[in-house]
Amino acid sequence: MAAAGTLLLALTLVGAVSAPPGEATASDRRSAPPDDTASFLGLPSATEYRCTVSEILEPSCGVWWGGSPYGDQVEQLEEAADRDMDIVYTWRGVDQADVPGPRERGMVAEGRFVHTNIEARRFTLTGHPEVAYRSITDGEFDQQLRSQARGIAALDVPYFVTFDHEADANKRYNKRGTPEEFVASWRHIVDLYRAEGADNAIWVWNVTGWESNLDRLPRLWPGNDYVDWISWEAYNMTGCDVQPNWTEVLSFEDALRPAYDWIQNEGPEHGIDPDKPVMIGEMGTTDIGPRETLKWYSDIPDVLRRYERVRAVKVWDNKVTPGCDFRIRSNEYAQRGFQLAGQNPYVHLPERVRSLAEEAARRD
Repeated sequence: MAAAGTLLLALTLVGAVSAPPGEATASDRRSAPPDDTASFLGLPSATEYRCTVSEILEPSCGVWWGGSPYGDQVEQLEEAADRDMDIVYTWRGVDQADVPGPRERGMVAEGRFVHTNIEARRFTLTGHPEVAYRSITDGEFDQQLRSQARGIAALDVPYFVTFDHEADANKRYNKRGTPEEFVASWRHIVDLYRAEGADNAIWVWNVTGWESNLDRLPRLWPGNDYVDWISWEAYNMTGCDVQPNWTEVLSFEDALRPAYDWIQNEGPEHGIDPDKPVMIGEMGTTDIGPRETLKWYSDIPDVLRRYERVRAVKVWDNKVTPGCDFRIRSNEYAQRGFQLAGQNPYVHLPERVRSLAEEAARRD
């Protein structure tokens, strides 16, 4: 879609219209924007403001809000958040031809955007064994990948796609192949999708964003023509039993900043366009105390206003182990903080913005 250029669609924000008493359903209340729709722009709600959404779903007026839900149950996450998710993250393998599957198609039909990670693993086999990058470029999975592309093209709505989420992580980096082979695989998949007419696929390059991994990023960069959004994670893992050396508490901003600054300041010398929109692909904190956990989440919208390239955020509503739990519903203070953040107008874009975004893929 990046090659097609950017399409801007105009929207006039004049504040939300309240439903008559007794007529709004619970779902309506979750989907409806707050009454001060334009206040995040620093304008009175009655003031008109032109908001735009690009062909690759970059909003100019706020941030999409989403998640990777526990047990794939997005409805439970939305109930906990008291709102609908704009974007839902799903995981599939390079060997699966039925992408998007019934679950993804259902969420699209219900009005959500879907972001699917196509992992270099065989999801059709027990244990999901890893796939070497070289086997992808050699064409072993071309039939399945072409089927995926045709399925996404048939949706006729924008659809976020990542290949091999967190390729810079220790468990992936130089494990399935070299960084150069990762790049070759990424380009191979994008070229196949484009050849099958999946121009509605929006390519999201996702890395950990951890400061210790930043020097790995230049070799993993597929190129500006093959990436639409740049994505990384923003975690605090204090007390996580699988991260015994994580002793300090990082705020959402502390976790977000290193990769953001690196992309903005050092990215250009490595051929990375710093003006591409940013998605925080996963975020969350372990339990750091009632007040602190609530504040960690509720502060997110104010932090985002200071990082203008960030245009989408997704919570990782899951757990690694019982001692490393990021599920929103497992902690009442995490849930309340996530609720407060999600109701902030900066991350609760009006339904009219979504309507424009869905139409973007259909316009020349």
